[in-house]
Amino acid sequence: MIGSFETYLQINAYSGGTIDCYLSTVDKFLIWCSQKGYEPEHMNYRQCTEYFDTLQTGTTKLGKPYRDVTIRNYIGILKLYFDYLVFDEILNLNPIEDFIYFADKTFNHDLLTESELNNLYSCFPTLNIQPPRCPSVAIRDKVITGLCVFQGLNASTLISLNVDHVDLDKRKLRVPGSNRTNPRVLALKQCQLAHISSYLNEHREILQDKINHHSERLFVLNTNRFSCIVNPLTKKLRTLNYKVTNLKQIRASVITIWLQQYDLRKVQIMVGHRHITSTESYKKSDPD
Repeated sequence: MIGSFETYLQINAYSGGTIDCYLSTVDKFLIWCSQKGYEPEHMNYRQCTEYFDTLQTGTTKLGKPYRDVTIRNYIGILKLYFDYLVFDEILNLNPIEDFIYFADKTFNHDLLTESELNNLYSCFPTLNIQPPRCPSVAIRDKVITGLCVFQGLNASTLISLNVDHVDLDKRKLRVPGSNRTNPRVLALKQCQLAHISSYLNEHREILQDKINHHSERLFVLNTNRFSCIVNPLTKKLRTLNYKVTNLKQIRASVITIWLQQYDLRKVQIMVGHRHITSTESYKKSDPD
């Protein structure tokens, strides 16, 4: 049966690596079915969710709990597997076609307070940068830090920004939407304007010449790996506050603080969440 599923994936133009991953996931599911005495061609909704419950309490080969994104991917693969069974007329309908996995989004980050976020920006060094360090990189990183701690942006949003998304005259930032977030317009802080202006008018061009790559991207790279910017930046921020772990932690801190200042719907718009439940989950967090 799993061999026929492989053919089904090939017909639908899945890549070799993806097929191997999907077959491995389905194989684990079939082993679990065998252990429970369940027949895949007769599975019902309750039996499938029973397997999903075991994933939530299970661990990987390294002994770590499955991440929510991993569980969600597994469920997506199994939905595809049941679609194949329906296609092959082994099942009449997909028992989990309408199943939606809701993760318990309890944020275990050591959240930063508003004063700690402000200090990350105000204390970020941009003066007296000595070689081999680059002053233009310092200005760029300070601009990114400001967009994280004041506008709550994450790495995927930062990499999507173009120069024309910034309007210094109106002190606005137009954030484009994605397949996971809605577009929105955010106000820029007064303290950000000078550094953003300096970056746009001088230092961005220096960095473009340095890597010999020019584009309309706000933060230019000659690679698709934005981690080349984010990872060194995170290390710098950690020297300013040892509690800093990553940009996701900073965004979670910002959203949690906003929820204490504004109503839920306004925060949903500010952070670009498509579903208000995503915003509501941050109410479980407390920076204090």
